[in-house]
Amino acid sequence: MLNVVHLQEFDIDKICKELKMKRDGSPQFFMRIPIVIDCAELDFGSEHELLLDFSALKMGLLKLGFIPIGLRNTPQGMKNLLLKSGWMVMPASTKPNMPSNSSRQENEDKQIEPPDNVIATEPPVTDNKKSHPDASKQKEKHSSLTIDRPVRSGQQIYATGGDLTVLAATSAGSEIMADGSIHVYGALRGRVLAGVSGNQSARIFCSSLQAELIVIAGRYQLLDESNTTLIGKPAMIRLDGEKLIIESLA
Repeated sequence: MLNVVHLQEFDIDKICKELKMKRDGSPQFFMRIPIVIDCAELDFGSEHELLLDFSALKMGLLKLGFIPIGLRNTPQGMKNLLLKSGWMVMPASTKPNMPSNSSRQENEDKQIEPPDNVIATEPPVTDNKKSHPDASKQKEKHSSLTIDRPVRSGQQIYATGGDLTVLAATSAGSEIMADGSIHVYGALRGRVLAGVSGNQSARIFCSSLQAELIVIAGRYQLLDESNTTLIGKPAMIRLDGEKLIIESLA
């Protein structure tokens, strides 16, 4: 599963500036994340082709900590230019339909079930916010997401603004993230990132520790490189200063 950046203009400085703002909002989420650049929204022509420096675009992405994988939906005649710039040219995709402001608002007013590969939550907005603003802020602070099914390989789940609880196992190749703590009541495999927004008090709890990568507030540990004896056993991971501590839950 790859993340896609849809370009809508040719100004590389502006593109990198907006990506930096996006990255700084959730630095752990975007840490060394692979991305594909989609050019379907760009109106390429002879004059525009010269305005987009693909080499500078790739360098800008690398400086921001992204991993540029390739380009898609580019004119066929630019393939050699892109290859010389160090880009991989990927198969074209269907041009995305960009909804108007009115249709976007209509979609926001509806409850749409998220796709299988990404489940993200936002703190709920209810009528209580109008009559009890303090209570609404308290509820927003403690919002959480519960998943009652196994997390398959290739799936990415991100609980924004609170904790994540998985009542089943997570598969190798999956990625689960939360701004708060993470609780997994089955085998914990794949990548697990707690405290994504910088919460250093976030913790990770699991009934069987088998994760490939463990991250809390940007501090990471590869399980294969750790000296823990708790692999395959119930464990809790917390942050002590700059070091991840793995403790038994038995």
